[in-house]
Amino acid sequence: MISILQHPHKALTEVSTPFDFENDNIPNYDDIEKFEFDMNNLMINSRGMGLAANQIGITKRFFAFGHESFDKIQKPAIIWNPSIVRESEEKTLDEEGCLSFLGVFVKVLRPKKITVKWENKKGETLMQHLDGMESKCFQHENDHLNGITFNTKVSKLRWDMAIKKLEKKVNA
Repeated sequence: MISILQHPHKALTEVSTPFDFENDNIPNYDDIEKFEFDMNNLMINSRGMGLAANQIGITKRFFAFGHESFDKIQKPAIIWNPSIVRESEEKTLDEEGCLSFLGVFVKVLRPKKITVKWENKKGETLMQHLDGMESKCFQHENDHLNGITFNTKVSKLRWDMAIKKLEKKVNA
């Protein structure tokens, strides 16, 4: 049974290695279809838009991704071996949350548009141009695979304010 790890779990800061369809397997799964179904459902049931492999304790390069509000990838899918090919010079400052930091929301500055590529489970390479929330989300999940959590993308002051806001909400 897969579950979401919470900060400060060690796996969240580990750099993931590419997933090799020939030689790698998913612990406790014989069937990649069943795993994809379970990981996508975990993301959806947790009300997420993305969920990186290291958030479930697997340090391989893949994540669940997709949301009905997205322009391109609305149906949840597993994005295998993703990479960002190009990013716009134009940046956007927008609020982010994370399933490994429940209840914490903070504004993070990121490129507004990105071009990405990844593989599907058949090993086919796909490419897409992403913008807005979809772009931000993809970057957030890709950061996870590089051992980067969103608390490290903001100033200490901004992070402390987000934590204080959460504490106020919890104690209200």
